[in-house]
Formats: sequence, structure tokens, C-alpha cells
Amino acid sequence: MPLRDLPTESQAAAALIRTESLTHRKTLRRTGKPGLALSCLAAGALLAVLVPGQTGTGCYLWRATSQPVGGRTAALALPVAIVLLILADRLSAESFSLRRQVRGWGTAVLVVVTMVAWTGFVQQGRPSCSFSPAVIGTLVCGTLATTVAGYWATQLIRPPMTPEPTPGDDSPNASAEPLNQSELRALFVRMIDRTENLAPIRVRLMPFATGTLAVLVLLSTVLPWRELRDPVSVSLADAGLIRVQLWEVPSARSWALIFGALAVATLATRGLVRRLAAVACGSATVAGLAAQLLWLPPLLPNGVGYRPALGAWTALALGVLLIVAGLIGGRLIILLGAAGAVVGLLVPSATSSPYRPETTAGVPHRLLDLRGGQLLDRLGMRVAIGTSDPLDSYASALDGSPGQWLLGRTGSESSTVFAYDDGVALPQVTLNHGATAPALWGVADNHLVLLAGGAGGKPWAILSVPLDLSQADISLSHKDPDGKYYVTPGVEVLASGVGPGLSHRNADRSIVLWGAATTWQFPANQLRPGMRLQDFQVNPGAGAPGNAVSSGPDGTTVWRTSETGLAMARRGGPVLQLTGVAPAGCLLSSDAASSSMTVDAFAVDVRGNVWLGGGAPTSVITPDGVLRKLPGGADGISSIEARPDGSVLLGTSPGGGSQILQIPDAAASASTYPAAPDPLPQCDRRKPVHGTTDFQATVLPPVETVDPGQGAPGVSSQLGLDASGKLAHIRLPLAARSWAPDGQGGVWWTLADQPGPERAVHLVRGRATAQRDLQPLPDNPKAEFAAAAGDRLVTAIGGGLYNFYEPGGVRRTAVKGDLRPDQIAQLLVTGRLLDDTVGMWFAGPDGKLWGYDALHLLRFDAGRISVVAGPTQGVPQAADEVTVIGQALYFRLGNDLVVLR
Repeated sequence: MPLRDLPTESQAAAALIRTESLTHRKTLRRTGKPGLALSCLAAGALLAVLVPGQTGTGCYLWRATSQPVGGRTAALALPVAIVLLILADRLSAESFSLRRQVRGWGTAVLVVVTMVAWTGFVQQGRPSCSFSPAVIGTLVCGTLATTVAGYWATQLIRPPMTPEPTPGDDSPNASAEPLNQSELRALFVRMIDRTENLAPIRVRLMPFATGTLAVLVLLSTVLPWRELRDPVSVSLADAGLIRVQLWEVPSARSWALIFGALAVATLATRGLVRRLAAVACGSATVAGLAAQLLWLPPLLPNGVGYRPALGAWTALALGVLLIVAGLIGGRLIILLGAAGAVVGLLVPSATSSPYRPETTAGVPHRLLDLRGGQLLDRLGMRVAIGTSDPLDSYASALDGSPGQWLLGRTGSESSTVFAYDDGVALPQVTLNHGATAPALWGVADNHLVLLAGGAGGKPWAILSVPLDLSQADISLSHKDPDGKYYVTPGVEVLASGVGPGLSHRNADRSIVLWGAATTWQFPANQLRPGMRLQDFQVNPGAGAPGNAVSSGPDGTTVWRTSETGLAMARRGGPVLQLTGVAPAGCLLSSDAASSSMTVDAFAVDVRGNVWLGGGAPTSVITPDGVLRKLPGGADGISSIEARPDGSVLLGTSPGGGSQILQIPDAAASASTYPAAPDPLPQCDRRKPVHGTTDFQATVLPPVETVDPGQGAPGVSSQLGLDASGKLAHIRLPLAARSWAPDGQGGVWWTLADQPGPERAVHLVRGRATAQRDLQPLPDNPKAEFAAAAGDRLVTAIGGGLYNFYEPGGVRRTAVKGDLRPDQIAQLLVTGRLLDDTVGMWFAGPDGKLWGYDALHLLRFDAGRISVVAGPTQGVPQAADEVTVIGQALYFRLGNDLVVLR
């Protein structure tokens, strides 16, 4: 090295002092292991505060509640106080006395904050909060942080000690020995190089900047990240928005934990690892926000919808700054950037993806991702199905345009209608409906058409509710001076009546509504104000009025005729009985009429297939008349809807939770299902027997119900003749235990006073006579049933005992075993029991024992059973009840009464 390039002594001394000062500052500013421990405890306290408590306990520290938890403010301040202590300690590193005061007062502050939080938790009086993760985590982290800070402060109480020379140590001082010229020059050159190569101040501040940004990113999670403009806030200018913090979004929790862990790693590490953690944390934050949380569904036409809130924008800005801070001063910028990009792409999604089931034509799958009757959408909104029939809580556009709406129960007497699209449910209008939730029919012209009320004898109404209302009263609990039901202004009453009122949608875009004795069918495009109910009454056949009717666009119509019977008529074809005529115990077979099935729901699809569901396995009857079982194990169906697009919806409640199943392309796939086996010979109803007598069947007009005045009237009635000899339903007393017609227009019933004997009353054309049993009833008698023929009556009183009421008196007979109701009539008329008989038995018009097996009229005489008449001779099928009055037989099918003469 040339002599002129050698440093002077003044330059060398300045370099030495500068180097020692920088080294000293760098050493002093290192927080050491206590600082690292405090950083981890600050992150732990923050996460403990953000952890939500159990639902219903109210143990939330990070948001306001109607009853805020005591100590909440101190718990929120604890992680902030720990971080401020670490930062203040670094800034006061060059002053020994100031640093000692900072650590001492910081420890005192942590003690006070922890004690305030602990005192608040103790005094808040909620036992359920005692084991809350937020409470336990805050106290543990605060206690440990106080302990670490106290230990940290004690390290600065004693001033640094300078070692003194040991007496008698006469070794020469190495620093006093002069250096030769070459060694001194080489030392000065190395110190000058080291001083000139010191990193600039912007690089030396990067550890502090990245740590601060990481802390701010964690703190931003307590800010609202999303705002929901609900119908109330849209309609009322001063109404607040529904704000949601990051930790309230279930689908974002795993993502939040990952970027929170990266933020803690940025705070606790150094060097290249710190830069890598900063870039990864920023990349994860930006990727999650830009790709997920900032992407929100479009607003509804009335302005309802989501928008990003302050927390999301703050975290996005901090994430970008973290990426910049991690890359500045790094020599491996390309490596760090690539690593950050990979982390951003591989980080779990901050929002769940829309529910996309794997669909197979003809096989049922879940239409909605309902768990226990609740839908959790991709943005965290919960929708609880609000009706007993899940299909009543689901609706689409009546004209077939895109759109789905759900009815979610939000209270004991209120529900909210949600617009559901792309896995996101947005609230539109809240319905105050009373105890009975409405049934959604569909949406037309931004109006929701629904059926309100209709339970039991309560009123019902077809309403058109604008979807831009925030709330609507549809409880039908009040009437205006004009006698019309009061509803919220803007809601239109299309039609009204008195319950019961039930409904379902058909594949031909019609809606069927049935009440106590009438059935209406409304085309979807004719649901408008001013419509008259009488213009839409339908009656495809006996038993249909007051029962469900389903029709398809090809002209196929199916209706319920009785409790167990279904009838079908295709365009231009005869009426066929589908169910209710097979003997009990007949297995599912290719012929529906020969199968013993309990059908709770049915529907006709766009190709004329008839879908059946209920207690029996879900099945379909194709146009060729073959019954085919549905693959996929969809049993226990309570409702079925055939849709205009060819699909079929099934409503069920497995384990108490509502579920909606969809069969895509059900109409086209039905014919590919395997056919059920042939019926057993004893069950085969495909060829009914032709009897010996032809009857004329006539559907009677509605029959009046009369009260004979024999005590408080009940709800049950029996067909008979009133005082004027006119056919009527005789209202039975409320106290009647059993009853039976006498075959001549009169009615028997029994009464009992506990304790005491039984008495029987015989009403004949308005005149009542009574007979009393002299023997008391057995203890805890079972529910009775009876059979009568003229002036004779037999009743079952339990315990194998039977009372026979005859003109000569009352006698009691014991029979081994319990008899079926139809066997009572056998015992009364013939004095014996028939073997292996099916159907109901009664005293016939000629006094002989007659029977009805849901298909034929039978007669027992001289020890043999003969067929009197079959379906081709006018016998109604699957009737609920048969009553003999004189020479006529009356069959009850639903609300219809058919007489055979």
C-alpha cells in the first residue's frame, strides 16, 4: 500500500471510537432471551383475546356484547403493553438510567394491567367464563409476562463492574505494549474498511420496521374486516351496519392462524429468516385478502350486501409494507420474492368454496350443504331451515329464471328470507309470522309469493311480499275495519281462507293448495291480486277435494283418495288405484296396487313418472305401470317436488335435521331404475275378482253435521240418520269411549264414569236409550272399540273382556287373547272368528257378515266367503270407512262420500 494511503493517527482514532460506539449500541439494543420471551407472550395474549368463547356464554373479550365481560379493556391492553415495553427498551438502550426506569415502570404497568384483568374476571359473575380460553390465556400470559419483565428489570439494578488487577500480578499489560508500525497500519486499515462498510441507517431500521408491521397486522384482526348492509340498515339511514371481525368468520380461522403465526415469526426472528418471514406474512395477507376477503358477491337490487371494512384495508396495506420491508436490504431478493409468492399461493383459502356436490343422473344428492338443518354459507352466514317441511323453506323464480331463496328461522315467531347464490346467503326481508312459519311458493317481479298461516282452524292467506321491504307482518292476527287481515303496507293479500291449509308445487308450474274440504290449483302466472278462489277449484275424482293433487305437463294427475289410497288418471285413460288396496304385509313389488305402502308424499314429473315416498322405500311408477325402487338409499321422505327442469326434490329429516335431496334429470332416469320383483300370489291385485252383484256408485254432495244434544259435543262423528230421517254426520259426545253404527241409521256409543260401570247409549233418529253394565270396568281399561248390528252392541273393555249389550240385558264374555276391531263384528254376527281374513267386517244389509278388503265387497254365509262385487262393478277402492244404512253402503274417501245402491 502506498504511504499516502495510510490513515493518520486522528483518522484511526475516530474510526476506532466509531466502531466501538456502533458495536456497543448494537449490543445494548439486543433484547436477548427475555425480549424474545416477552414477544411470544404478547402474541399468546393477543391470540387468547381473539379466541371466541362458547356460543351462548357471552365470554367474548374482543367485541362488545349486551353484557360486556369484566376486565375486557385490560385484557385488550395487555398485548399492547408488552409490545410497547419491548420497543421502549430498544429505544432507551444508550442510556443506562433511562433503560432501567423503562424496564421498572414497564413491569409495574404489566402488573397493574394483569391485576385489573384478573379482578374483572373474578367479579363478572359468570361461572361459564371461568374456563374460557380467552380468560385462562390472558391470565397465564399476563402472569408470565410480569415475571419475565421483573427478571429483566433486575438485570440493570447493579452497574457494570470493571475488573481490578489482581495483587501480585506482575504480568505486563498487553495494551501498554507498543505496536510496531506495520501492525498499527494494518489495524487502522481494517477499522477504516469496517467503518466505511457499515450498513446505511435505512437497513439498520428494517428489523424495527418489520417487527412493528407484524404487530400491527396482528392488531388489525380486532378491527371489523367485513360489513353487511342488511335490510334494516338500508331502509333506516341511522341504522348501524353489521360488522364482522376476522375471527368471527369460521372459514377464515385457519388462514388467520397461519398469517398470525408468520407475523409472530417475523417479530421473533432475525436476519434472513426474519426477511423471509416478513415476505411470507405479507404475501399470505395480500393473497388472502385480494383473492378472497376483498372478493364479495354483488349487492342485491335493494342495496343489501357485503363490503370490505377498515380491518381488511388496513391489513392489505400492512401486508404490502411487510413485503417491501422484507425485500429491502436483502441480497437474495429473487429467492425471498419467490418464496413469498409460493407461500401466498399455497396458503389455505380465507373463505370456503361454494358447495358443489358430485351429481349423478338419477341418484339423489344434497341440494344444500345442510348440517343438522342449518346452512353455513361460504362467508359465515347461518341459515336455519324454518319449516317442518324443508321444501317449504326453499323457493325459486316462478317463471323459471335463475334465483334461489331460503327461509331461515331467526326467532320463535319470525323468519328471514335469504337470497342464495354462489354459496352466499344475503338477508332480504324479515317475516313476523307468529307461531306458524309460512310456506314459500316462489318469486315473481321482485315479490315473494307465500302461504301464511293455515295451522288447524287458523286463517291462511296467499300473500305477495315485496323483497325490498325490511320487515313484514304476516301473522294474520288482526283485521282492519273492512274485515281484511292486517299486513304491512306494501304486502298484498291475493286470497284468504280458514285452515287447515297445505300446499305444494307441481312440475307444470302450478301450485296446489288444499284445505278442509276443497282443493285449489293455481297456475303460477295467475297469482295476482283480485283472483277468486272458486275459479281454481279442482276435483279430478272421488276423494280429491280437501286432499293433495299433483299433475304434470303431459296430463297425468294423481290425487289422494283416503288415508292410504292414491288414484291416478292419465290423459284420456281410466282412473287407476295406485295404493291402499293391498293386504298388510305385502312387500314392495312391480305393481304398486299389490304393494303394502305408506305414502306420505307423491309427485308427477314432466314425463308422467309418479314418485312415491314415505314409510316405504322411495320409488317411482313409470308410464309403463312398473314400480321401480330409487337407488341411493333415500328413505323416510316426508315431501316430494317435481320441478319443471326434470329434476325432483325430496324433503327429509334424518336424525331431526332437515335435509333437501335432489335427483338431477330424474324424469329421464326413472325408466333406467331396476323394476321391483313380481307380487306374491296372495298380494296380487292386478286382476280383481268379478262379483255376483252390480252396484251403482254415486258421489253424494256434502253432508251436514248435526249435534244430537247428548252432552258436550266432541270432534268425532258417525254417519247416520237425524231426527227427520235425513242423512247426516252425527256429532258424538266428547266423553264417548267407543262408537259404532247399527246398520239401520242409528248410532251406538259408550260412556264410563271412573270409578263405575260402563253404560251404552243407542241413538235412533234423535231418540236416545241407555243400558248400564252392572259390573265395574277393570282397572286401567284400554281404549275401546265396538261393533253393532241393530239393537245389539259388543265392546272391548280390555283384559280379554267384552260386553254384549242386547235387548235382554248386558253380559260379559272373556275371550282368550285380544281381538282385532274387525273380529269384534265377526264375533257379534256369527258368534265365531274367521281364519286368516283381511279387511274390515261389519253387519251387511241382509244381516249377514259382510267384509271389505279395499278392493272387493265380501260376504260370509254358510261357512264360506264369496265376492259380492269388485272394482268393475262400482266398488270404491281404498275407502277409509264403510257404513251400512238399510240397503245402501256408504264409503268415505277423504272428504267425499260414495253410496252404493
